[in-house]
Amino acid sequence: MPSALAHWLGVRAIAIAPEQIALREGMRAGVAVGAVMILALKLSMPLMAWSAFAAFWTCLVDPGGLLRTRVRTMLIFGTAGTCVTGIMSAAAGVGVVPSFIGLGIFSFLCGLARKRGAIATQISVLVAIVAVVAVCYPQTPLGALHLSGLFVLGSGWAMLICVAAWPVDPYAPQRQACSAIFREQARMASRLLDVMGQPPSVTLQHQAISAYRRDIRSRIEQARSKIEVLSAGAFTSRTRAVLLPAIETADRLFITVMAFEHAVLSGVTSATARRTVRLVAATLQRAARESLRPEPRPEAFDKQIRFLRLLGAGNTDLFTKGANHCADALADLQAAWQNPKTTPARAPQTPPATTTAAPSSSLVFVRHAARLSVAVMVAYAISLKLALPYAYWAMMAVVVVTQPKASTTLPRTIERVAGSVAGGLLAAVMGVLLPMWAILIMVFPLAAATIALRSVNYALCVMFMTQLFVMVTDLVSPALGWDVALSRSINNIIGSLVGLAGCLLLWPEKRQAPLSAQVAAAFNANMRYAALATRLDPVPWEDIEKARRDAGTSSTQAEILCQQAKIEGLRRSNTLETSQTILFLLRKLAGAASVWWMEQSPTPTEQALKRAHFYAQDKNTPLTLQDMLNQLRSTDPDTV
Repeated sequence: MPSALAHWLGVRAIAIAPEQIALREGMRAGVAVGAVMILALKLSMPLMAWSAFAAFWTCLVDPGGLLRTRVRTMLIFGTAGTCVTGIMSAAAGVGVVPSFIGLGIFSFLCGLARKRGAIATQISVLVAIVAVVAVCYPQTPLGALHLSGLFVLGSGWAMLICVAAWPVDPYAPQRQACSAIFREQARMASRLLDVMGQPPSVTLQHQAISAYRRDIRSRIEQARSKIEVLSAGAFTSRTRAVLLPAIETADRLFITVMAFEHAVLSGVTSATARRTVRLVAATLQRAARESLRPEPRPEAFDKQIRFLRLLGAGNTDLFTKGANHCADALADLQAAWQNPKTTPARAPQTPPATTTAAPSSSLVFVRHAARLSVAVMVAYAISLKLALPYAYWAMMAVVVVTQPKASTTLPRTIERVAGSVAGGLLAAVMGVLLPMWAILIMVFPLAAATIALRSVNYALCVMFMTQLFVMVTDLVSPALGWDVALSRSINNIIGSLVGLAGCLLLWPEKRQAPLSAQVAAAFNANMRYAALATRLDPVPWEDIEKARRDAGTSSTQAEILCQQAKIEGLRRSNTLETSQTILFLLRKLAGAASVWWMEQSPTPTEQALKRAHFYAQDKNTPLTLQDMLNQLRSTDPDTV
């Protein structure tokens, strides 16, 4: 996938991570679901499709990682799903009122379970899905018990496949995330080779500065948080001790690449600059490959460090200083990999303070649970009123779309609708054109693709999941044809809109800080970074690193808010245009600050003295957006 497309989607809160494709997990799901469907057709038991659904959900709930955690998670889901299946199916068999009561209770409990962490969230979402599907299978108490037995059969079979078949490295996702950071930095550096010698372009600068820095900063923080929380167990601690220094090295190299980018986009070019950038890009690619190894080889960097030292001989300009900085960072990584210190995990560092205080976590989850409960019941009422076939698809959409915050619900709604419509159209075409035996064969690759892409992009996952569910329904009800795909698409759109409306209308949370406040926070953070980078006395690396991280993170948050404002119809707003210009100049200021920090010398130039005096002044005075813009435009020519 082109990097530009990934960056464009990322800033719109539509995550896509091609490196997270999980082929082996997908193969497990294909075998688990496909085998059950073959047995269902062989025995002429349409209701056994419930076992196929249970097998698929069990594969979906598998969190990866250590075997003990995986087995525990799948057992909890299997037990909860079995109980919920029987209860909701029996309640639906009694009448509409018990169905509403059961849906309300289980939806609320599942929404409340989110506060127990990521794994609990995955379990609770899938248990809620089991509840909304089971309510559409009304049974007598004996029939409900039979349905629970089919769920146990499918869940147990899938758990056996997940545990026994195609074992994978439990920490492959962390290694892939770490490798992706180096790879994106290498692409960022390689693009500079194409820019060198060309006249500076404001549009090109804006795209290059914003897209790569935003994506790399987000990747670094996300990977760091995933690795820092690893436990102190023998194997886990060693994995953490190998990956965490790699993340820190990537962060150190990022400052060099930012400085190179600022210099190149400002028109600086030379033979030394081209050689240095080319070598740094190749070194980053090597680091990306080594980070994927369970046991990385420290000696793999010997040649790169030696060449970087040769280029950095003399330490006379930005690019030679940058070469030395990269060599130092790689040498430290070598030392860390040669003697990894298995220290206990520490808590993730606190992110930069936002401009408004977040409400208590308990209130957030209680509000989310109440919203989810009401939205599910509304979707159920709509499906009954309109006599929608396969009503559980509308309620499933509500469950997966509804998020604790409305700002994350909108992108999830867009992805859900897009994936459902695309998948429904493809499934309809296959359902009409393909014979029964071909549809049965398609179950395997569709289940495999859904699980393999679940961590890559939600819309892609939904697209293949829609085809899978439609194909399974076609197998047990072959006379329906196009109706199944059409119903799936319509019901998903209805459910997605109900979930979005619930987030916006039911107990709405306080609006996040306005765009101007977020831009002001980014302005202050970048000014603090510039002040530290221009100080005449030595500044500890830890302080520089923290200031740079705060500047990058706050700028990213403001840029995402700008994109959300565009979606809300404020594209032509003067405030939005001014904010975008300020954020662009702040990205340039951050690059210039990286250059200034790397060019520090014991005997500062007159320009360096003036710069240090300017940024040392108090910047905490409240400013309007226009004041910020004027101040940025009046600073050193190198920053504008």
